[in-house]
Amino acid sequence: MKKISAIIAAAAFTAALVSCAGEKTGTAPSKPDEPETTAAATEVTSEEATTKKTTAVTTTAKATTTTQPDPLGGGAFEYNEDGAVVFKADSKDADDRTVISAAQALFESACRTQWNFTVGCPFKTDEQFIETGDFNWRYYHISDSSIKTFADVEKAYQKVFSDRYKTVDLSTLYVEQDGGVYALSGARGADIYYTGSKITEIKSRTDDEIVFTVENYYSDSDYGEGPNTQTEEFSAVIGTDNIWKAGKFSLPY
Repeated sequence: MKKISAIIAAAAFTAALVSCAGEKTGTAPSKPDEPETTAAATEVTSEEATTKKTTAVTTTAKATTTTQPDPLGGGAFEYNEDGAVVFKADSKDADDRTVISAAQALFESACRTQWNFTVGCPFKTDEQFIETGDFNWRYYHISDSSIKTFADVEKAYQKVFSDRYKTVDLSTLYVEQDGGVYALSGARGADIYYTGSKITEIKSRTDDEIVFTVENYYSDSDYGEGPNTQTEEFSAVIGTDNIWKAGKFSLPY
């Protein structure tokens, strides 16, 4: 019995040795694949760098394109207290870009001025009124102490507009009567489709007047034509004192 047990034990020991030898001398199991973290990290870093670089370039481009020119020509001209444009030096020496900027400023002032004189009244009025004309329109008394006659109204208008052109008939809006001046009590709405105007070019010039092309932009029309542009002439009449006043002009709204 002891002999059989010894044989079994010897066989088991021999099997164990064979098994261990197989593990040491056999082919080692393949090592699990490791994620290629280094390459991936390199690609991400490169992509991030590219993105940052692109963003920086884009930001710079936007900053450049949104820079707007000085609307007053870099200080070459300014509005006077009446709304006319005054050049600090002889406007004949100004470049075309500055001249067009001055025309744009004058055009916008002319729009405001004509609107104020023709839609409502730029002067103080009181409750006194008269009714006159074929339709008995109501005109209110102007109480502004600077307005004594109809000629005073024209003089005030001509602080921005040259008397070379008759851009509007003020006599239908202001009447002189009973020792005073009266303004028509009427108003209208502006063109709801008007979006803006731009002086685009110099058409011609003389020593005392420059004619420009102005484009007026509208989002639509009463006929449903859609966005459209209307082209007009606008001119600046130049005084000997370097004051520009509006000459040819049509209110675009």
